[in-house]
Amino acid sequence: MKAFSLIEIIVVLLIVAIITTFAMTKFNQVTNKTHLVTLKSQLALIQSGISKQKNKNILLSNLPNISSLDNASTNVNNQELFKKVIDFSILSTNTSDRKLGSWAKVSQNSYIFYLESNPINFVLENNSFVCKSQEDICKELN
Repeated sequence: MKAFSLIEIIVVLLIVAIITTFAMTKFNQVTNKTHLVTLKSQLALIQSGISKQKNKNILLSNLPNISSLDNASTNVNNQELFKKVIDFSILSTNTSDRKLGSWAKVSQNSYIFYLESNPINFVLENNSFVCKSQEDICKELN
């Protein structure tokens, strides 16, 4: 019986290692882009929900001020976020778990979205949901 030589096995393992290295970097880039797209779509839903709520308050002759986006507890896992402005819930993470692609509520009107690169901070102020992180990250979201 003829078997593989040690050199052939080493060459095959080397090729597999090189291919795996390239595949892993591409996979990480795809994962980060997926989380960024998730953030953009959820951010659009939240901002649309805030506008809808402001218009509803004006039509009902209520104060147009929106004081909070939800009744969730701060820094707790699996809380339903943004329930006052969107029709479905987005479940939270906390600041110690930092689950990628998830939101954490850090105060009554402050939230963080976790990406691989940086967490992105948002604040409800003057009836708008505003990005408070680095300027280049915030510009990319708009």
